[in-house]
Amino acid sequence: MNQLGLLLCGKTSSEGIAKIALEQLHTSITNFSGRAVRYLNDAATEDTLSFGPFCARVLLENACAALVGRLDSFRLLYLSEFQSQPEYEHGKRARSAFSWTGDVIPDDKPPTQLWSVDNDIPKISRALFSKHTDHVYWRPAVECALDFLSQQSANPLLADLTALDAESFISRSKGGSLQLYSTLSKAVHWEFFSTALVFDEATVKNAIRDTCLLVGQLGLISHFIPTAYASLTPSVALDQYISFRSVVA
Repeated sequence: MNQLGLLLCGKTSSEGIAKIALEQLHTSITNFSGRAVRYLNDAATEDTLSFGPFCARVLLENACAALVGRLDSFRLLYLSEFQSQPEYEHGKRARSAFSWTGDVIPDDKPPTQLWSVDNDIPKISRALFSKHTDHVYWRPAVECALDFLSQQSANPLLADLTALDAESFISRSKGGSLQLYSTLSKAVHWEFFSTALVFDEATVKNAIRDTCLLVGQLGLISHFIPTAYASLTPSVALDQYISFRSVVA
């Protein structure tokens, strides 16, 4: 599933620390999305139920990390440089480590007025799904993507994209991410102490499919953000998305 790797991490012709970090994320996303899609499309086995949620969870987290890094290059560069220091310890929690709450989901309530002169810089979240990020990045990008799609030939694989709404795109993506993160976490951390609660084939496959579609859409739309790092051209990004959707129907 190299298509998702390209959609989420962008082109590989960039240089420096960011190139190394994104290449590592690209490799992980490609590997785990490939496994997840096989679990989705093949007949269910014990591995599907046991490892399918894990693959989807890794895909969800790495996809969001790649998008955060491409929208906020300093965050990507800081984490990469920080982890390369000799005093970095694998077994010790770093307060500045990448975190689902904080980097992806805002950890504070947004200001009542997004552009008030009284807003303090530390209170302005740069999380992937924050109100400010939605306003300056995602809404204009969805509008640009819809304009671009309106000029393309009709394709049933693009029906979900042409139905997107710029105003609600990130609120829906945030809600979907939270639900998937919670669902997949239960299987990854094995929170079930009753056989009646263990995920069945339909639940696992639906979670895998929903994860793939969510990150695929986010990846495509990210290439319509002018300041995003290592972006593909809209045409190349769309080709990658169509190829991806032909496998994840």
